[in-house]
Amino acid sequence: MYYLILGMGLLPRIWLQWLGRLLGLILYHGKTRSRRTSDRNIKLCFPNLSPLEHQQLVRDSLISTAQTAFETPGVWTKDSKHLLTWIDNVYNEDVIDEALSKSSGALLLLPHIGNWELFNAVFAQKGFQLTALFKPPKQRALASIIEKVRMGYGNEMVPTNPRGLVRLFKVLSAGGNVAVLPDQVPESGVFIPFFGFPAYTDRLVHRLTLKTGAVPILVALIRNPRGLFDLHYSAVPELEVEDELRGLRGLNDALEDLVRQFPAQYQWEYKRFKKQPEGANEVYSSD
Repeated sequence: MYYLILGMGLLPRIWLQWLGRLLGLILYHGKTRSRRTSDRNIKLCFPNLSPLEHQQLVRDSLISTAQTAFETPGVWTKDSKHLLTWIDNVYNEDVIDEALSKSSGALLLLPHIGNWELFNAVFAQKGFQLTALFKPPKQRALASIIEKVRMGYGNEMVPTNPRGLVRLFKVLSAGGNVAVLPDQVPESGVFIPFFGFPAYTDRLVHRLTLKTGAVPILVALIRNPRGLFDLHYSAVPELEVEDELRGLRGLNDALEDLVRQFPAQYQWEYKRFKKQPEGANEVYSSD
């Protein structure tokens, strides 16, 4: 497995993206589970699309997700200075520079859009360390590879258990920087609207912000028409309010605004709505 990932990582970015496009088309035309889940999510979140617009978005999102999958070995194995050549434009960089200049730490929110793995290399070139939760995949060989390459940038990976959560609080309290995926379905959370539909949302980011004083920043690396990436930073001040529901509503509203700007690059094949309030119909019952 290691040598397969290493070999793929040697390929030029444009080849990796071409292979991803091919896989995305196979996922779309093959009527796979990825297509069925994407189709269902997009129907929920964009109910007013025409049939043609709907199918185009399903296809384009599967292509984007597959491109991210093929790009990732390159992100893991190429030199971070080389990976900076993948970055085309940076928007609102003052938001993160201001946060990093303070002693309160930065809480970096990386949703499932574009290629979030690329941020490890970008942040390393700023000379700062990231601490992030790491839930190993079921394949042990793959888990060790992922942990090794992410830590290669000087990052710290902590387990998704109470010990790992305590470590996140300690890092932020000491003025360090933590990365969290804010749109994963948690074990414990609260239902907050996302595109007007109940989405089980983790309380963690709100608690980290309030208890440590860290600056919450939404981060997205969006693939542009040139095949390069535009890096977007945006502040999420709503997370700093005391009211948990209001803060998390602000978070999901910020995520929704981002996805509406780049809908084809969101990972719609992820079952974001798999947990629903008691008595509600299952969203993915046919899958």
